[in-house]
Amino acid sequence: MTVDVLIKGGTIIDGSGTNPGYTGDVAVSEGRIIEIGGRISSAATHVVDADGALVVPGFIDFHTHYDGQFIWDDQLDPSFSHGVTTVVAGNCGVGFAPADEKYRGRLIELMEGVEDIPGIVLDEGLDWSWRSFPEYLDRIDGKAFTMDVGVQLAHAPLRVFVMGERGLQHENATAEDISEMASLVEQAMLAGALGVSAGRVLEHKSVAGAHVPGTFAEQEELVAIAAAMGRHGTGTFQIIPLGAVGSAQDRGASVRSRREEHRRIEDLARASERPVTYLLQQFPSDPTDWKAMLSYTAESTAAGLRIRPQTSARGIGMLSMLDGHHIFRFRPSYLEIAHLPRAQRAAAMRETDRRAAILAEEDSAAAMAKDPTGSELVRTTRGRVGSTFRLDMPLDYEPGPDKRLDAIARAQGVTPQEVLYDHLSAAQGEGITASFFLNYGDNSLDAVYEMMRNPLVANGLGDGGAHMRMMCDASMPTFTLSFWGRDRSRGPRIPLESLVHKLTRDGARLYGLTDRGLVAEGMRADLNVIDFQRLGLETPVMTHDLPSGGGRILQGARGYLATLVDGVVTRRHDAATGAKPGRLIRATAARG
Repeated sequence: MTVDVLIKGGTIIDGSGTNPGYTGDVAVSEGRIIEIGGRISSAATHVVDADGALVVPGFIDFHTHYDGQFIWDDQLDPSFSHGVTTVVAGNCGVGFAPADEKYRGRLIELMEGVEDIPGIVLDEGLDWSWRSFPEYLDRIDGKAFTMDVGVQLAHAPLRVFVMGERGLQHENATAEDISEMASLVEQAMLAGALGVSAGRVLEHKSVAGAHVPGTFAEQEELVAIAAAMGRHGTGTFQIIPLGAVGSAQDRGASVRSRREEHRRIEDLARASERPVTYLLQQFPSDPTDWKAMLSYTAESTAAGLRIRPQTSARGIGMLSMLDGHHIFRFRPSYLEIAHLPRAQRAAAMRETDRRAAILAEEDSAAAMAKDPTGSELVRTTRGRVGSTFRLDMPLDYEPGPDKRLDAIARAQGVTPQEVLYDHLSAAQGEGITASFFLNYGDNSLDAVYEMMRNPLVANGLGDGGAHMRMMCDASMPTFTLSFWGRDRSRGPRIPLESLVHKLTRDGARLYGLTDRGLVAEGMRADLNVIDFQRLGLETPVMTHDLPSGGGRILQGARGYLATLVDGVVTRRHDAATGAKPGRLIRATAARG
């Protein structure tokens, strides 16, 4: 018998999290793994030499924001370059369906403000050939991608669709409103939605400064939505709880306890009888809050509820580079040279008079008014320059305190702003700094290590398709394996079997995708063949390949010998083959 693909001689880490790695061949036919053995003698149409390499399931990234990118793009980078074979969009309560024509612009404003996706890109890239959520799924179902894609129904567009201006103004939903929302949720689930998402975090606002619809929704509304989601036995409820990034006030009232917020999550799990996943991060205002939340989740799990916090495998924040966001970009003397290629711009910045001028100037109000999102990021990061880290090559995502700009400034007898300026403008202008807002207490990843080692915590927050001008966290799968499995030097590492499980089977099970995430006979042939010793991240670069020429940071990877989706090789030796075997996943089809 001739098989479609034969992967020979690799070390198989199967994704179970319990079985140790072992050497063997994997045979694939008609999109399925049909045989695993020490040596398989079948002839093959394609042979992948995996001698000395890892063979693992394709990675599942269940926290992305490709809701718009699905419409104009079929490759889905940056996720595609990092071994991802299944993505789930519609997170954090924001999305584009259902959508009444009257409110399309408001949904774009929400996505631009919350997820830093430029409005001009969305204006050009979205064709709005849908009104209902099922019609949106049908629009995606007509496309082929490099990977499988799934979508959750987001609360904000649902609320605006039902309530119109009342939803945007945060009025309480009436009984009739709640009934209609529940009905539309059921309709979405029957059409194949993978779940529902909502957000209560006050820091998420539209580009116009408005809170996301649903932020202040009463619990009755969310519970009704959760119950409707779970009525047919499918779906996962994803939520950003109040206080997820630190202390927050609810409409000026006293700060709600995180225990009360966890009880809200428990209500959703009871009402839906389905998994609920919430964002869990370490934040500066209470660096041990994550431990308390995990203890509440453990209690709930012991009581039979299915609640899964999700966290990031590294610090969450913002990269600064000359071709991306940096605090000098709105200063008049910088604007004079902003059009120059990066190397020439860096050289101009090193001119003595221009350097002095840029460091002394205030931002141009007119320039900032043209880019509200960029302006807000500059304001946010300007006060954090001292706590920003210089990232040396190869990129070190766990820099020590000596790499903080304030420490470097003290040693040099200058200001942190001068250190930042000189780092960004050195050589060809390829310098990069990182400001970690979350998951980097005590200038280390020790808390992240503890979260990742906890079996209740899922690994998510890759945010593919979002925050594209300030980070590229969709590179997380490559980072997770290479850093935590091989390179970490400031603390303990994590066994590969555990890391692969977190990236594959664990996420698949969280979203009810029972046909993938495991190297086993009969499972879907979504696979990665990885040269583990060579696996690593490339330097982030700003590209301008979005609709309207919009820019985004992309970070490539090296070490992927092959990636298979549905048994078809989509990448070989870190390059795309051009194959597009990926399709829309509908929840009803995913249960088998």
